[in-house]
Amino acid sequence: MLLSFSEAPMLPYIRAGIRQALGEDVGGERVKRQTIRWHGNRAVQLLRWNPVSHTIGLPLHLWWKSRTPTRELLGVIPSELVRVYEIEINHQQNLEVRLDGPDGWRDGRPTIFWSPGRVSCAHFIREAHNDGFDSPEAFRDYFVPNPGDRFRAILFKW
Repeated sequence: MLLSFSEAPMLPYIRAGIRQALGEDVGGERVKRQTIRWHGNRAVQLLRWNPVSHTIGLPLHLWWKSRTPTRELLGVIPSELVRVYEIEINHQQNLEVRLDGPDGWRDGRPTIFWSPGRVSCAHFIREAHNDGFDSPEAFRDYFVPNPGDRFRAILFKW
């Protein structure tokens, strides 16, 4: 399974996440060991693979800019380390952003919220950070910039 990345600020986090997944001690480096992608036909196939354990029988081939002349294979994650989850990101009319997934997609409750000025949003902020974003605002602006936007996705974790 090929996944390609192109957000330059996230590249060091992705590299550290690959090294950590493969057993290297990365110390205090920030790591990215997940990515959110659009829920299309391929996502449907992957989510059906094993809906109980959320596994797929394919390794992840992680690439930097895979469709360009500057492409680079960043690493290969063995299939036994890969989990996939169907998630949904909603930007509600009251400006709250809701991130919802199945039981087990994260430690803690499966639905988390964030809105500007809201104090108790540590879980949402952590998920945005885990995905490589520096703030919940940046996460929102990337996936669901406008109130009423909905992004149905597949979350890859390794």
